Amino acid sequence: MNSLKVIAFDADDTLWVNEPYFRETEDRFCELLEDYLPHHSVARELLHTEIKNISLYGYVVKGFMLSMMETAL
Repeated sequence: MNSLKVIAFDADDTLWVNEPYFRETEDRFCELLEDYLPHHSVARELLHTEIKNISLYGYVVKGFMLSMMETAL
């Protein structure tokens, strides 16, 4: 018999308040690398790296920074 009685969802906006800062940083990162790849290519590679690393770092500033460093290398 299943003893599960409650399912809860955490739908607050704690992370969303920071989203503009992540986007601004990503845009600047892509600008810095435009001598090597177009902006959209850098953004795509960063997203790919972030997705690959999310299980290691989660969705936090440290993981974002480490993914940017990995992408740049």
